[in-house]
Parts: sequence; structure tokens; C-alpha cells
Amino acid sequence: MSKQVGNVALMQKMNRLRVLNFIRKNPDVSRPVIAEKTGLSLASLTNITTYLLDEGLLVESGIELADRVGRKSTLLRFAKDRWGIVLVALSDSSASVFYTNLEGEISLQLRYTTQNFTYEQVISLLLEKVNFLLAKYGRENTVALGITFSGLVLDGNRFVLSSSMKWTELDIKKIFEKNTSLPVFVENISIIRAVSYSSKASDNRSSNTVFVDLENGVGAVLLYDGSVVHSVLGEIGHTTVEKDGLTCFCGNRGCLEAMCSETRLIQLFNEKSDIPAETLEQISALYDDNNPHAVYAVDECATYLSMGLANLVMLFRPKLIVLNKGQFSMCEQVINKAICGMKQRIYHALVNELDVCMIDVKQDDMVRGAAFEICDRLFDISFENNPIQ
Repeated sequence: MSKQVGNVALMQKMNRLRVLNFIRKNPDVSRPVIAEKTGLSLASLTNITTYLLDEGLLVESGIELADRVGRKSTLLRFAKDRWGIVLVALSDSSASVFYTNLEGEISLQLRYTTQNFTYEQVISLLLEKVNFLLAKYGRENTVALGITFSGLVLDGNRFVLSSSMKWTELDIKKIFEKNTSLPVFVENISIIRAVSYSSKASDNRSSNTVFVDLENGVGAVLLYDGSVVHSVLGEIGHTTVEKDGLTCFCGNRGCLEAMCSETRLIQLFNEKSDIPAETLEQISALYDDNNPHAVYAVDECATYLSMGLANLVMLFRPKLIVLNKGQFSMCEQVINKAICGMKQRIYHALVNELDVCMIDVKQDDMVRGAAFEICDRLFDISFENNPIQ
């Protein structure tokens, strides 16, 4: 008997999560539409939405605009202010700590320079600031902590490895859960940026998309029907494109992100020019004036980036490549030349079925993407501490 009751309770919880996540991703939706899309009966749906409204996870957001006779349906949306989230975003030289609602709308941001910090100093600083935000907004009002950075996340979110920050097998999840008593979710920042793009492009997305992140190195994320394929590691930046190339942060030589970076582009230009450049904007302007040293530097970096892009196409056969301009937003010529080079390197038939677009993921986009990903994990049946009973 207890087993049967347990199975009923589990199914009830699954249906509640199913409805909540549908509404979360399709705001301002009526019960009849939810029933149609989820396959649940209106009677079951009424019970589920009543529970979610009582728990403060849904709010009524108006009445549907329908050109028909009869009573119009009430619209529902996710209660984005039900709880808060603390988000930590790390790079090799800075740390930002945010307090947001469940949709990533920022209430407060703290930013610190961490260049030349040891990992102990970084962790100590972050714990201090996270606990400051928890005291300010209330630990009981905060549902999760998210940590995102440039590097590998392995072993069920436990260990992180970051060549740029010199972190090796650091169990950052355990450290923060112990010191905050919150569920902690750790993720690669390129994946978060890809989630940000996908969550906004849900009405116009390819079934098979490669998101290439040119911020903080070179990362690649495979998206299928808008969802991240987590079995693909995506460390295209640490694939070798030059056997005797520059030494990378990771210790290998000739990695893509070592051969194609802002630092490398400026270095290539300054090796040739008597008048050094300090920024990509300068090199971009000189390139447009046909300065031979700028043309050389751009062409050299673009060649290596074209190799990386061509390798991705030959591996995954995407219908769409989305390039987050990142470090090259001030010198888009590198990206444009790389796209042309990529098309020359791949089979002609693949060129014909491939679209490429460039975007610029801003900080606010990244934060919203992080909140979206955290909620996906919080409201998943596999997460044992999810808030739905």
C-alpha cells in the first residue's frame, strides 16, 4: 500500500513540475492551452495550478484576448519574485556577485578585481560577499547559489578545472554548500551564454545549433532543439591547431585560444609595426585602412579560428552556428574572415545547409541565462531538494 501511495505522490510531483516548467517557459498562458500542450486533463490541471498558486510559484497575469463567445480564460505566469538567487561570475581577473530574482533580474551587483589572487583568496572573498547578500536579503528568501566561470565542470558539478585561473580539481560546490547551506549549481560560462541565447531564441531556433563563445577564450556548446547537449564537452579552445604554437594556459602548445585571442592579435601586429597598438579597436581601424601589419595580424588569427569552426561543422553538421563576438566585438573582421575561411575548408554541400549569425551576449543576458539554468535544475524531478512537494 505504501508503495502505491509513494508512486501516486511521485506522479503528482512530476506533473506539478511539468506544469510549472511549461508555464515558466511560456508565460501568460491559459489553462486550456496548458492542458493541450501537457496532455493533462483540465480537472487535474486545475488541482495542480491551485497548488502552485497557493505555494506562490504562479501568479495570475490577466485575461486572454480571444475572439470568441463565452468566458475568457485567466492567464498564468511564473512567480519570478517568489525567491532570490545569488550568482557568482568568475574570470581570471575579476569576480562579480549578483542577487537576482528567479528570472535573473538584478537587485544588487558587487564587482571585485581578483588579478593575482590565490584561489584561497578568491574563495574567501566570495564567501564573505555571498554571506553579506544572504544577510541583506534573507537566507530564507534565497533558494540557490549559482557559480559560473571559464573552465571545465566535471563529476556532477563537483570538480572545476580552470587553466586561466590556475584551478585544478577544486570542489567548489562542496565548499560553498558547507558555508552557505544552499543548493549550489556550478556551470561553465559558455554554457550559460548559450542558454541565454536559446531561451530568447525559442521561436526561431534550429534543431541542431553550435554556439561558439569567443569571450574568455573559445568555447563551443551543442544545442539540440534549444537544449544543451551536456555529453559534448565543448573545449574547442583547447584543441591543437598548431603543433609548435604558443604555449597555452593549460600547458599544451598551439591551442586554438592561444593562437586566436585578443592578446595574440595585438602581439602579431606589434611584431611587425614600428608604432605599437594597444587595443583591438586600433587594429580594426588600421585594417579598414589596409594597413599591411593589421591585415597580417587579422588574417593570421582568422585562419586559426576558421580551422576551429570547420572542425565543429565536420563533427556536428549544425544547421546554425551562433558566434558570440566576445573579445572580437571590437574587431569583427577576424570573425568575418574566419567564417569565409571555414566555408572554404568544409564540404560544399555543408556550406549550402549552414547558417551563421553573430550576437553579443551582454552581462545582463548572462545573468538571465544563469537564472534560467538554475531554475531548470531546481525544478527537475532528479533534484532531490527541489521546492515542489
